[in-house]
Amino acid sequence: MRHDLVVVVPGIMGTSLTRDGEEAWNASLAMLSGALTYPAGVAERLRLQDGIGDGEPEGPYALEVGEPVRTLRQLPGWGRHGGHANLARRLGIDPERLVTFSYDWRLSNRNSAGKLQQFVERHLDRWRRTADPRRYPEARDAKVILLCRSMGGLVARYYLEVLGGREETRAVVTLGTPYRGSVKAMRMLTGHASGAMRPWRSLIREVCSTYPSIGQLLPTYDVVQHEDFGRIPLRAVAPVEGIPSGMLDDAARFAWQIEKAVEENERRGAPSYELLVVGGDKHPTTYGVLHGPDESLAYLHRASGSPWGAADWWGDSTVSRHSAQPLMNDENTRTQWCSARHASMFDAARVREQMRNVCDGRPLLQELADDHETGVDLPDTVMAGEEFEVVAVRADAAMRLVVRKVTEDGRVLEETPMTPCGDGEFRGSLRLEAGLWTVQVASKSCDYECGDTVLAL
Repeated sequence: MRHDLVVVVPGIMGTSLTRDGEEAWNASLAMLSGALTYPAGVAERLRLQDGIGDGEPEGPYALEVGEPVRTLRQLPGWGRHGGHANLARRLGIDPERLVTFSYDWRLSNRNSAGKLQQFVERHLDRWRRTADPRRYPEARDAKVILLCRSMGGLVARYYLEVLGGREETRAVVTLGTPYRGSVKAMRMLTGHASGAMRPWRSLIREVCSTYPSIGQLLPTYDVVQHEDFGRIPLRAVAPVEGIPSGMLDDAARFAWQIEKAVEENERRGAPSYELLVVGGDKHPTTYGVLHGPDESLAYLHRASGSPWGAADWWGDSTVSRHSAQPLMNDENTRTQWCSARHASMFDAARVREQMRNVCDGRPLLQELADDHETGVDLPDTVMAGEEFEVVAVRADAAMRLVVRKVTEDGRVLEETPMTPCGDGEFRGSLRLEAGLWTVQVASKSCDYECGDTVLAL
C-alpha cells in the first residue's frame, strides 16, 4: 500500500565491506586488479574464521558493513550483482519511503535475518512517527513491503517465518531466490566455479568454504544423478570433496526451519502477507551433477547428455526453475516467470512495474514474460581480445538474431549476425576489450532483446 515502508534486501555481494576505511569488497577495478596480481591477499581479507556458525566474525575476520553496492559488479566465478543506485526513482516511488538493508552477506542467513528484524523495527518506527500525514495519512498503521534479490529472499523468509516478521509485513517480492538451493554454490565450494581462471577457482573455494551463507545455498532438492541409485539428494553421497558435511546438514536444517515455521504459523493463524515469487525459466541453467562410487562430480546442463527431462534444463542462468519456487505455497503466494537473466531481473521493465504495483497496492500484471521462449547462454568472464561464443536457444530464423557489444551507457559498438546450428540454436561471436561490457542478443524483426554483462580480463 502507498503508506507502507519499502525495504530492499540485497543478495550475496550486494553490500560493500570495508576494513579501516579500505575496500575489502566492492569489486571496483582497483580491487579486481589487486585480486588478479595477488589473489591470496583478497582471500585473507574476505575469509571468515573456521566454525563461525551463526555467530559474529572476530578480530581480523570482522569487516565493517558499508553502503549497498550502487553499480553493477562482477567477479570471475562469483557472478554478477546488479546495483542499487536510484532505486526509488527506478521504482517510481518517493525516496523517503524506501530504505535498503545493508548486511555482511558472508555470515549465516540466520544471523542476517536477526539484523533485518532490528533494521525493520527501527525504520518502521521512524516511518510511522515522521511520515508526512498530509501525504501518508495512514502511515501510523504502516507495515513493510520487502523487495528481495536472490539470497536476500532467504534472509527475509527466515525473518518472516522464524523470527515473527509476519506481524509487521504487508507484502514480499522475491527475485531469483534459490528457495531449494543452487548448483552454483556447489561449483564454488568444489573448485569448479564457472568462468574463473585456475587461481580464481582455488581462491573462491578457499574463501567460500568459510561462509555459512554459501553453505545455506547448497541444493536441498534431489540434485545428484547417481549411477547406482538414480536421482538422490546431495547429502546421500556425502562426503563430497570441498563440501563439509556440516555445511550440508546446516543447509537442510535451514530449509527445514523455515518449512516447519510456515506450517506452525499457518496452524496458529499468524498474520499473513502477500508473496510474489519472480523467477526465470528461459535460459540454460546448470541444475544437477553426475556422481558415482569411483567418479568425481560432473555438472549437468542442457548439452551434457543428461538423463533428466528437458524441464530441468531451464532457469534464470543461476537458479533453476525447480529451485525458484518455495516449498510451502498457499493462497497468498503467486509465482510468475520473467524473461530476464538472474543479475538483471531487478532492472527488467515489467518486473519493475510489477514491484511498483505491489508497493502502491495496485492490481498486478497478469504476465511478466514476453511472448518469446528464446534464452541466452553466455560466459561470465572472457579474455580480452579473444573471440568467444554467445548462444541463443529455442529461436527461429525469422527472428534474424544478432549479438551486440554495448557500452555501459547503452551505445551499440558492434553487431554480428547469429548463425543457425540446428534444433533452434543460434551462435554468434564477439571480441571485447578489457572492461565490463553488456553483451546483448536482439532480434532485427521483432521486439526480442536479452543481455547480460561480461567481464573481459
